[in-house]
Order: sequence, then structure tokens, then C-alpha cells
Amino acid sequence: MVDAEKAKQPKVKKNKNSNLPDINLKSLIFGAAAYAFFPLVATQYGIDLLMAFAAVGPLYIGYEAKSYLKAVLLGIVGATPLLYLTFAGFLGAYTPTEMGDLITSVAILGLGALMAFFGAYLYQERAKAKEEYDIAKGTKGTKNVPVKQKDKKFEDTGNVKKNIANLFLPKGRRKK
Repeated sequence: MVDAEKAKQPKVKKNKNSNLPDINLKSLIFGAAAYAFFPLVATQYGIDLLMAFAAVGPLYIGYEAKSYLKAVLLGIVGATPLLYLTFAGFLGAYTPTEMGDLITSVAILGLGALMAFFGAYLYQERAKAKEEYDIAKGTKGTKNVPVKQKDKKFEDTGNVKKNIANLFLPKGRRKK
């Protein structure tokens, strides 16, 4: 009977390279494309407002990476198409100099890494908020991110002067 039940269940294939990090290639490709596409269209057609939408790419990369280190590394990788477009002259006239190349490279790759880090931060905060909501609602959480129970930062004493004083005093010196 046990063998018959096992035969009915679908077989799960194990990844031979289980030590490799789990990278979401779809988010990396779409994020890198968005990070390069919006500045390219903005410079070609003179629509400066589109430059702001370029940040969507690394944010998406970082949000799907789910961890800070992986988000930073994938943000740098996702910024390379914009770096290529800059050096190729598609984003306007570019005169190569040693220091200019270095500053441009660090700025573009650094911004990609920073925005991807912020995307991972948004993911972590959203996971914590979902977990806190599930705990407050009384249902089981997803246990994605450990949540610490928050201490009460302020208790109402009934007196306005004491309440204002307690806002600025350390816990040990608060008046009751």
C-alpha cells in the first residue's frame, strides 16, 4: 500500500547545484532593461520626466532578491546595461577621460546597488508587517522573517505634564 501511494505522488527533482544562490533571472532581466530603457527613451525624445522611472528597475531586482547582499550584487549586475549605453554615447555626448570614466562607473553601479538594497529593505519590512499582522490577527504567520514583540514606548499617566516629561526621559526615570 505504501508503494502504491508513493507512485501516485509526483517526483520532485533535486537541483544538482543546490549550493548555487537562487537568482530570479526574470527580475534581473526586466530590472536591468527598465534601468536602461527609461533613460534611453528620455534622452532620445527629450522627456526628462522619464528619468525618474529608471529607479523601478533596481528596486524590482532588490525586491525579488529578498536579501541585502544578493540585492546589492544583482543591482550592480543590473546596472551594467546603463553603463554600456553611457559609454557608447547613446545617452548624449561623452568624452572619455580616466577620472570621468571612473566616476561615471562608480556612480551608475553604486546607484544600482543602492536602489536594489532599498528594494530588499522594502521586501524585509513588508514581510515583517505581514507577520505582525498575522500575529495580531491570531492566525499562524508565514515565519519568513523573525518578529520581535514591541515594548510599549509610552503609557498614559493621566497628567499632561507627566506625559510630556515621560516622552523624553529614559525608562528608568519615568514618572508614574
